[in-house]
Amino acid sequence: MERFKKILKNMDPGGKIAIFLPSNKELKKSEKKHPNFKDVKEIDKNEKEDIVKKSLENENFLSKFVKPIPSDKEVYTILNNWVDVSSKKNFEFHKTILNSQENFKKNSKILLSRYELFHLCLAEIIYRSKETKKNGIGTLKKVSKIHEQLFKTGLKNLSNAFTSEQTNKPTIQNFERVEKINFLYGKEDSKCNLSESYQNSIPKFQKIKKKNFYYLFTWSLYRFFPILTWFPQYNWKKYLKNDLIAGTTVGVMLIAQGMAYAKLAGLPPEYGLYSSGLPLLIYPLFGTSRHLGIGPVALVSLLVSQVTLSTNNAGHDYSQNEKISFALLIAFCVGIVQIFMGFIRIGFIINFISHPVIAGFTTAAAFVIILSQLQYILGYSVHRSHYPFMTLFSYISNIQKFHWQPFLFGLTNIFFMRLIKLANKYFKLEIPGPILCVFVSIFLTQFFKLNRFGISIQNQIPKGFPDIRGPIFNEFTKVAPTVLTISFINFLETIAIASKIGEIHGYKIVPDQELLGSGMTNFFGSFVCAFPMAGSFSRTAVLSQAGAKTQFAGIITGVVIILTYLFFTPLFTFLPNVTLASIILVSVVNLIDYREAVHLLKIRFLDFFAFMISLISTFMIGVEWGIAIAVCVSLVFVLWFSVKPPMCVLGRIPGTVIYRDIKWYSSCIKTPGGVILRMDAPLFFVNAAVLRKKIRQKEEEYLEKNPIPLFYIILDCRGMTDVDSTGLQVLNELAEKYKKQGIFMGFANVNERVRKLMQAGKAGKTTETERFFARIHDGVESAIKWKLFHVKKKFSDLNEDNKILAR
Repeated sequence: MERFKKILKNMDPGGKIAIFLPSNKELKKSEKKHPNFKDVKEIDKNEKEDIVKKSLENENFLSKFVKPIPSDKEVYTILNNWVDVSSKKNFEFHKTILNSQENFKKNSKILLSRYELFHLCLAEIIYRSKETKKNGIGTLKKVSKIHEQLFKTGLKNLSNAFTSEQTNKPTIQNFERVEKINFLYGKEDSKCNLSESYQNSIPKFQKIKKKNFYYLFTWSLYRFFPILTWFPQYNWKKYLKNDLIAGTTVGVMLIAQGMAYAKLAGLPPEYGLYSSGLPLLIYPLFGTSRHLGIGPVALVSLLVSQVTLSTNNAGHDYSQNEKISFALLIAFCVGIVQIFMGFIRIGFIINFISHPVIAGFTTAAAFVIILSQLQYILGYSVHRSHYPFMTLFSYISNIQKFHWQPFLFGLTNIFFMRLIKLANKYFKLEIPGPILCVFVSIFLTQFFKLNRFGISIQNQIPKGFPDIRGPIFNEFTKVAPTVLTISFINFLETIAIASKIGEIHGYKIVPDQELLGSGMTNFFGSFVCAFPMAGSFSRTAVLSQAGAKTQFAGIITGVVIILTYLFFTPLFTFLPNVTLASIILVSVVNLIDYREAVHLLKIRFLDFFAFMISLISTFMIGVEWGIAIAVCVSLVFVLWFSVKPPMCVLGRIPGTVIYRDIKWYSSCIKTPGGVILRMDAPLFFVNAAVLRKKIRQKEEEYLEKNPIPLFYIILDCRGMTDVDSTGLQVLNELAEKYKKQGIFMGFANVNERVRKLMQAGKAGKTTETERFFARIHDGVESAIKWKLFHVKKKFSDLNEDNKILAR
């Protein structure tokens, strides 16, 4: 053996390492291949002979190294010896060898975990094949595909990731050493991975900035465009039929609902179609929900109507163009606000609003929507007040204007849609009730000329694409409160619906990305004559029940609406307004959640009180102020529970060392000589004084009722998840106070975070004994021992005093 050349970087699972030794011919070839290498000095023949001798001296070492590796210790010893031998030339392969060892261990662990995953997947496939009774060919194809992904493609990507992670940036000195080796042994003919890692690392690090930019760009694309995660792998044969049926069903349903909600918002009916067409092609690009049906909804349309149906400074109604400008401006601003909220990740705000408050607000909003549609059902209109109860009073005082024809026609429409809904439920059909009701109403109105009997119709609806127009910032201050309210309500509805449907179908949504998707939909929709949109309960449920698999169904819905306002709007000329009002009433009734009120009254009166406050304030004062009061009610409850944290006195269950609340466990025994308190809240500046007051109160109660002097107080910190500087100061004051009084104070069940904070704040520190305990009973026993120690100490002090006096 003349010389050794290189050692493979990665060991094979068999435990052997391959060695490649160049011949004399290869050395000559390598010298010929580098005629222009001027930066490195030529190696003298004597220097080559020294290398050969040293390699001959280590022949026995190399023969041992080729044998199977018995243990990790021998591997490191042998590799370290080899590095010591080669250290004179400063090749510095030690780090590379250590990285190869870590690489091998990581590969082994991941390989074992993938084998376990493969076994689980195999068991699941076999179980499903037995249930579905499919043939074995399809099962074998699935197994082979999973095996290839886990062990072929997956391990290649894994090895590339490890090499990219563990390569270090070479210095100029290392670069020269590597080139010196390549000049000696030949770079192209080499098969050794040890120096090859350095050779490959040099061009890689020249492109590291480009790679980082590529990875960042790719991550940004997949982060902000979730459609890239599912559309390239879309199974056209398996999913297209379901998505096509579901999307078409919801599209037909949305034709009627869109026009109805446009009327609710105070806009012409065609704007409901504009809001349901092109904008629905935008949400699938940014949204993470697969079944969310986005578009015009009743609550958001009602909020838009608070601006469009209001009066100007002169007390006159706004013109149609002004109403449209207001609606588009609101949609544009809502989109901007939601995009901003999505980028700064403000989705956590929803946690501050309790469910009873939301339920009360939506119930009141449903009544407000019903009031807005009564003019079409009753056949007469009244002056709409900003206060809903005043509008109701106006309808009652003008009841003499009532017309029975539209009222009867509206009841017929409602009964017809309810009948279809019951038929769908019991016979498992999928008949779109609203659109069928629309076509039947159009036929009856046109055939019998019902518009002669006080039933108003739509007249001509324009056909074609909407005009592309930007927002007009003429009355921004007027729409600003509505923009904030709609942004919040939109987010609230969308997240609630998307989360619920995601749980049903077994996937998770990203709330901040949903904000971005909804914001982009409203932002771009404002340029194509769309008023604000949100997620719809009813349309999302229909998409789910109709078998939609992806947001491709939403794209189909948008296409159906686009085709409608391009070619079929003349069919809706004789569409009665009372029919649209009936569709809204049928949809809105589901928002009245009276069962929730009864449920809250049974379980917790405080939540029922929050429900009623939210409902009454919204109905009496208005929607904008109602949502503001609802938010304030939620925050007041949060502050209330913070200022008045639940605290209780604990007693021991007889025959055990378990301590429970004496109010709920009447058989508990109060341990004589002490008070045990538990606080179920973080201790901070808001409730720190409350804790001090509660301990003083329980101390006075004990001294009044018990003849045994108080000698210990133990605070159970099981529910104390955090403590601030004010809380630490209160604990220090209590500890100093009871130390002077000769009372033991201990802390039980303290978590590590609070314990470190208390120790840093010098709370519970004492030179006599430990004050932190894992159990309450340990603290009680320690307090008794502490008391006995002090009693003995007092007796010993008295005896010494007596002896001194006797002398």
